[in-house]
Amino acid sequence: MKKLFILLIIQLLLILEISAQEITVRLSLNDALELARKQSLQAFLNEHYYMADYWAYRSYRADYLPSVSLQANPLSYSNASRLRYNSNTQTDEYIRTENLSSDLQMNISQKLAATGGTFFLESELGRIENFGNNDYQQYSSVPFRLRYRQKLFGFNPMKWQRKIEPLKFEKAKKEYIQSVEEMHISTIRHFFNLIRATISLEMAETNMKNTKNLLKTARRRFELGTVSREELLDLRLSENNDGIAWQEAKLNYREANENLLNFLMLPVDTELDIKIPDKMPVTGVDVERVLQNALDNNPELLQLKQQILENKRNMAEAKAGRHFSADINVSYGISKDDGNLMKDGNIGTVYQPDFDNHQMVSVGVNIPILDWGRKKGQYEMAKSRKQIAEVSARKTLQQFEQNAMTRAIAFNIQKSKVESAALSDTLASESYELTMTRFRTGKADVLRLTTSQKAKDNATLQYINALSEYWDNYFYLRKLTLYDFEKEQVLEFESLPREK
Repeated sequence: MKKLFILLIIQLLLILEISAQEITVRLSLNDALELARKQSLQAFLNEHYYMADYWAYRSYRADYLPSVSLQANPLSYSNASRLRYNSNTQTDEYIRTENLSSDLQMNISQKLAATGGTFFLESELGRIENFGNNDYQQYSSVPFRLRYRQKLFGFNPMKWQRKIEPLKFEKAKKEYIQSVEEMHISTIRHFFNLIRATISLEMAETNMKNTKNLLKTARRRFELGTVSREELLDLRLSENNDGIAWQEAKLNYREANENLLNFLMLPVDTELDIKIPDKMPVTGVDVERVLQNALDNNPELLQLKQQILENKRNMAEAKAGRHFSADINVSYGISKDDGNLMKDGNIGTVYQPDFDNHQMVSVGVNIPILDWGRKKGQYEMAKSRKQIAEVSARKTLQQFEQNAMTRAIAFNIQKSKVESAALSDTLASESYELTMTRFRTGKADVLRLTTSQKAKDNATLQYINALSEYWDNYFYLRKLTLYDFEKEQVLEFESLPREK
């Protein structure tokens, strides 16, 4: 029975250990980046921001495809007095009428971006039934009517849409790729914040333990007279400060851990085992290639082109508004009515020859005569905005090129900074170990020991900071150029599942 109880206890401990392991996640930097792409809130927002632009572009494309519509008025009943002309008496009279009517119309339209006009193909069918002394029913049909509507000598918005909308959609795709790289940068910062917090907590615990051991040694040496009371008090102060630092480090670790878990949308009770990246995928970049990739791929430059095009469009619209313009509407078709006051119509006959021809031409003219300079003022304002946009674009381009080259040059020294920081960390740790040994043997004082400890801690944090700066700069270059320097290829946009 006792053996069975012991076995049950061991089994329970194993289950608890397995349960604890199930919520412990060993997380490398690549793992964190992959989780961010798959399930972070930022990834969700990036997708929805892009989809808004995607559907806007789809709407623009659909606007230039044939549009088919069906309009129907199935039932319209009227029983009222209406003003009608009596040809016998040649007077207008109010006559009470009662009728039931219905109509159906099919319309197919197609826009022409090159001219700004629209073609219409229409077909109609109507029926009316009159009640009263001379009740009858009548049908009317328009088997087809071809119509064209065109603005002459005026502004053609379709021409400008065909230039601007594809550019906006291309910019939206590049902005989505850029937003993914921005998400990578945020992931890196959260990841290294947790590394810093973890190392700071470990250093605080180690320092607190070392200071307690050294304090015991100092007390024995104080009794022997080899350590002064002032040095002993300094060590006791260091012990107290180490306790405070440990409490702060615990709080910072908790905050950094929660921030990373929340960013990656992981359960709050997940234990993270962070792995410090020990490899650098790229140690240097070609400055000229960085500049060229940035000019070719960055959506900020597409934004500049879009702004210039939009200002040109506004100027063209204001210029067209100053001058003569005309609208023309032309249509041709066939129609037929059947039935009269003495005889009912038949729906079958309205689609049989002979048909009546239907032609219509209308021209509308708009001639500005006097507007007290309003149109001219609008044109001059649009012209000024266009010139401002062009000058601003040149300045922005110059700053963009300078920034790209500066960031590339700065990245090329990151490898040496990381290596120097790693060497400093190693030397500072060895120096601290030697100083502690010398202090125990009475060959080093408390001031030297405290200084060595601070130098060791600073060197360790500087190494982590250099490593973090390397990854931050690397992904900033990817965001700037939309280029993968490790694989040496442009970051291509891949269609999202919701697009298919």
